[in-house]
Amino acid sequence: MKTKYIITASITLTLIFTNNLKGQDLYQDELETVYLTKSDKEIVYTNDFLIYNDILINQEELKFAKEIKKAKLNNNTLLFLSHLSNLELAEDEYLKIIRRSANRSKTSEEFENFLKEEIPELKNQIQGDKILNHLYIISRRNTFNGKIDALPSVL
Repeated sequence: MKTKYIITASITLTLIFTNNLKGQDLYQDELETVYLTKSDKEIVYTNDFLIYNDILINQEELKFAKEIKKAKLNNNTLLFLSHLSNLELAEDEYLKIIRRSANRSKTSEEFENFLKEEIPELKNQIQGDKILNHLYIISRRNTFNGKIDALPSVL
């Protein structure tokens, strides 16, 4: 009788622990939340990038080095929240992305495509509008390749 009790207890404990371990292995990697909606339109809750783009456009002259240094000192972040994606990016990193994309592109369409590749969370928000075109013009003017393009041609 005593051995039957010991065998039953050991089998029960073994089953409990194996089920517990399998459950931990099964849910070890959690996936992000997936929303199934019928609408293709992205519902935006917060978009600091549009506000910051307006601030950059309204400046008379955009000096990237000075703005990046100021952004590093302030240590501010830009936030984008929607029902599809969330993004938090430091202002200085965003300025570096804008400078890099303006420096590597020759047209506002290339600028737009480069931004979509660099920040895929904003691809639905980045559209070829007047604000983005104006941001490209201001940014391109103050990049290395933009300054070279502005030099008169000697040939």
